[in-house]
Amino acid sequence: MGKIHVSKSEIIKDKTNKIQKVFADLKEGSSLEEFIEAFKQNYPEDWDRIVKRYNEHKKLRKKGKSYPMPEPDRYLENIYNNYLSKKN
Repeated sequence: MGKIHVSKSEIIKDKTNKIQKVFADLKEGSSLEEFIEAFKQNYPEDWDRIVKRYNEHKKLRKKGKSYPMPEPDRYLENIYNNYLSKKN
């Protein structure tokens, strides 16, 4: 029996367009928390996929090792920060 792996499909399909839409709907200078809430409201199925993938990683991690994926809110924080850094 081989190793058990997490699924390898895209977590957020059409991620770039979805992130741009969330930012377009937010006011200029919106906070991280507002971004996360807007993303969860606009794309609940993608949010569920992020949480599911994180939980898969969490179940398969070895004791004493960190997860290869950040926590779901941190995952969105990374997307938020990357978008802002590319925008400037």
